[in-house]
Amino acid sequence: MVDMALARGERPDYMNERIFCRNRLPPRAYFLPAQTLLLSGKWRFHYASSPLDPEPISHKAGVWSMIDVPGHWQLQGYGHPHYTNFDYPFPCNPPYVPSENPTGLYETDFSVPSHWHTNGGFEYRLRFEGVDSAYHVWVNGEGIGYGQGSRNASEFDISEYIRSGDGEKNTLRVKVYQWSDGSYIEDQDMWWLSGIFRDVYLIAFPKKAHIEDYFIRTELDDNYKDAEIKFTVWGHFTCAVKVTMSLYDVNGQQKVSPQSWDLRSYAIVHDNGFKVSTPSKWTAENPHLYTLTIILSADEEVLQEITQPIGFRKVELKDGLVHVNGRPILFKGVNRHDHHPRFGRAVPIEFIKKDLLLMKQHNVNAVRCSHYPNHPSLVSFANSIGLYVMDEADLECHGMGVDMAHNLSNNPTWKASYLDRMHQLVQRDKNNPSVIIWSLGNESYSGENHVEMYKWAKRFDSTRLVHYEGDHAYAASDICSSMYNSVDDIVSMASSDEQKYKEKPILLQEYGHAMGNGPGALQEYQDAFYKYRRLQGGFIWEWANHGLLKQVGDGSGRAFYAYGGDFGDEPNDKNFVCDGLCTSDHLPGPGLVELKKVYEPITVTMKNNALIVRNQYDFISLKDLQYTWTISRFSPDGEERQLVSQTENIIGDISGPGSEFAIGPFDQSITKWDLSHPETWLNIAFRPQSKLPWAECGHEIAWADFRLDNDQLVIRKPPIEPNSSSLRVSELDGVLHIGASDFAIAFDLIRAKMLTWSYRGVELICEDAGPRLSFWRAPTDNDKPRAANTWRGWGLHRMRQQVRDVHYGHVEDSGLFEIVVQSYNAPPVIAWGFETITTYTIPSNGKISIHVSAKPTGNPPSILPRIGLEMMLPLDWTTAQWFGLGPGQTYRDMKQAGKIGVWKRDVDDMMVDYDMPQENGNRAETRWVKVTDERGIGIKAILERGTSQSTASAQHSKSSSADTRASDTWQLVDRLKENIDGSSGRPGFDFAVSRYTAEDLNQAQHPYELKGSDGIIFRIDDDHHGLGSASCGPDTLERHQLKMREFDFTVRLGATGS
Repeated sequence: MVDMALARGERPDYMNERIFCRNRLPPRAYFLPAQTLLLSGKWRFHYASSPLDPEPISHKAGVWSMIDVPGHWQLQGYGHPHYTNFDYPFPCNPPYVPSENPTGLYETDFSVPSHWHTNGGFEYRLRFEGVDSAYHVWVNGEGIGYGQGSRNASEFDISEYIRSGDGEKNTLRVKVYQWSDGSYIEDQDMWWLSGIFRDVYLIAFPKKAHIEDYFIRTELDDNYKDAEIKFTVWGHFTCAVKVTMSLYDVNGQQKVSPQSWDLRSYAIVHDNGFKVSTPSKWTAENPHLYTLTIILSADEEVLQEITQPIGFRKVELKDGLVHVNGRPILFKGVNRHDHHPRFGRAVPIEFIKKDLLLMKQHNVNAVRCSHYPNHPSLVSFANSIGLYVMDEADLECHGMGVDMAHNLSNNPTWKASYLDRMHQLVQRDKNNPSVIIWSLGNESYSGENHVEMYKWAKRFDSTRLVHYEGDHAYAASDICSSMYNSVDDIVSMASSDEQKYKEKPILLQEYGHAMGNGPGALQEYQDAFYKYRRLQGGFIWEWANHGLLKQVGDGSGRAFYAYGGDFGDEPNDKNFVCDGLCTSDHLPGPGLVELKKVYEPITVTMKNNALIVRNQYDFISLKDLQYTWTISRFSPDGEERQLVSQTENIIGDISGPGSEFAIGPFDQSITKWDLSHPETWLNIAFRPQSKLPWAECGHEIAWADFRLDNDQLVIRKPPIEPNSSSLRVSELDGVLHIGASDFAIAFDLIRAKMLTWSYRGVELICEDAGPRLSFWRAPTDNDKPRAANTWRGWGLHRMRQQVRDVHYGHVEDSGLFEIVVQSYNAPPVIAWGFETITTYTIPSNGKISIHVSAKPTGNPPSILPRIGLEMMLPLDWTTAQWFGLGPGQTYRDMKQAGKIGVWKRDVDDMMVDYDMPQENGNRAETRWVKVTDERGIGIKAILERGTSQSTASAQHSKSSSADTRASDTWQLVDRLKENIDGSSGRPGFDFAVSRYTAEDLNQAQHPYELKGSDGIIFRIDDDHHGLGSASCGPDTLERHQLKMREFDFTVRLGATGS
């Protein structure tokens, strides 16, 4: 069985840009007829290194193996996965492909089901939902056709070749080529994976008459009240037939009486329709669906019945913005690839549904199918649960950037292939209300081929908008699309007088690159979207990491999520494929938790001690929600006391979309409590009153917290208690020994560091691993392009302490013992450093106060990774408890989702196992932290800055035992609006606990390579640099950078639980 083009001495089909199909039927709307047989399962398989290798001629053992369909052969033991972002993994010379072109030969046998024969003759077809990258098809040894376009379906008429008798066997053979000319325009940022990766069907339509295709449009009147259903039907009718349509609501009740049309032998029926009075409208917030049944009959015999969910909605460009049903919408979106950690793009439907449910539960309202039509179940499920879909053509030729002289997008010989990919997209998904925007593809530069795609889409479907980012003149786009702009950039665009920005909305097709630890500053983007009407939101890049599960290879049974290079694939772009909000197994990561808070559809601010609720939904009121407000008090020793909690409903007529209304005031509940304690908090949470299709009734949709202050509040630093007994002090061989009845400390006077510290016989630190000044963090993926280069260039990863002077003695009056170290902390080679004075104050109770004053000298860097103390604690101290933001990790530009509270976690749960190890697990705005063993024995730490304390970071004020002492005056303080500019007003401090040092994290390429330290790494930071999204986007915002300056802070340490 040979490619006929080869037989004629021509270029083979898979290397000819003018040939992208042979005998393929026209693309159509996605529906499967009643006569459908799934052919997926175990198929025979033969793997060859070239299409020209001899094919097996027998079915003898050893010639064929078995393979799963759907699936990729690289994930089933043949060849290997290959990851590149945009570089072609073969010479860039379109349309030619490598001679070494791995080829998979698939075979399976099938029989036509016997019950299909009862209704007379059928036309039989094979339907392939997705094959990568090109393929020829044979049935019973006869050549059927050729298909290309990996994420597009193909149907072939096999009526002439099929054996349809009872029990008659048919043999289907498919020859799949890894590389084809289509590979040049399928250069998306993902794994190169081959094979039959979506389902294969045998389907049958009645020969007498059948509907081939249909296009349903719901047109709303100018008031968006009444509607008309218009439809076009394409069919094959050999006799007079009747088409009957019935419309049912969600309860199965007919919305209108059945509508019928008598048809003759017309192949196409254009623009028939019928009126529908006041239907409920479809939006992502209220995805109201009706069921349309289409019945084709002849002589009272039902030949075909099609069921199509429809939603009444109108999409238009109005006043320069995307409108749905007459209202502008705000996209709170994500980009999504088809991915599964074991099956690649052969994604089970339940896994896709799980993705979309997670999106809804995390306040996402839109998904961009990047960068190809996702599995057809995605748009179907989006219809039902409510997500706006930007549906994208299977088109990207990013790698052609190395040869722009041969820009495929402007090459007429490729125009038909471009147009075909647009036809495939639109025809398959045209009847889905969730699809409101067509996209011409991704990162394919621009050219006349895009213009032709745009023109065809607008001619065929006037009910949707068309998007494309690559043409910055936007001649082929209804939207001013952009990506990875900074906040300042999009504000400038929104404020611009350029005509294109006035006539068309600004939409970020990609932003907030979620690679590794990040992204930071999502809230700043959202604030801009809310403030500037021309900004209609965007789509985070991207939904999930693309790691593929791989065995370590040492026989241990351990596995890890592999990325570029882990399969010997060269060239590769390493872990750039791991840039998602979710982990590689599609569980929510810290980025998604943060995004849920940023995207929440209810925002709460304060005004005159009342809470102002703003409904950020575009269509629905808040009447189906309830809110619970709670006042809690946190004591210095970690006790949380709930003072009052109350649940109330929201009045619907004041809570419509875009409305603002006050809840409270809370005076009667608040003023009866003593508010002189600095850690009294009001929390408010919004939940649905009843179960939703995508969430339980207890699901938290939005929340906010505020600190309560009053004029009685007095902030003061707790003093160090004077010695109540004398200390034992001795010096031997350069080591200073300080002790009392309960504790002992050994301090190295030569190297100026704490060697040991024990309390009541318990060692509180690992030997020779006491607190030391530390600046470094393991670079994140977002650090590596910019900040990490600065830090390494200034030697921050190899800072050393030069001891200049050490003196010690008792302090007059208090009797406290002090060790004062003057040192110079600096890297080798470079002429800059910190002049540092570190003062260790030790009272007789065994607690330690470490004051650090650090002044930069020379030519220092402009920014730092972090600054604080680091030490190693005993290995069995595996519990962290803290008062501050939690429970997950938080950073100065990624802490919107952090809730104030007392939290307790195992050390392993404090860390985040990114597919590429890096800085992780920080907690911000901490008041105190304890690290203990399972018995509660361990160490407690707090940090204070300078000589003054902010309200938020104070640990204790004047005590009050009378909770009922009334306070007539009080004030709400918004935690998220407090000063974070690096001054002493910053709330709390940062800390982290980990089994790994920064160097461990930096050296490892995968989590399984982390060996672990001899103890628990405990880090207490005065300040910490933000995260940003510079892995592909803007750097950390100025306000979130840790700027070089003088530092002055005190860390107080004490034993706890012993």
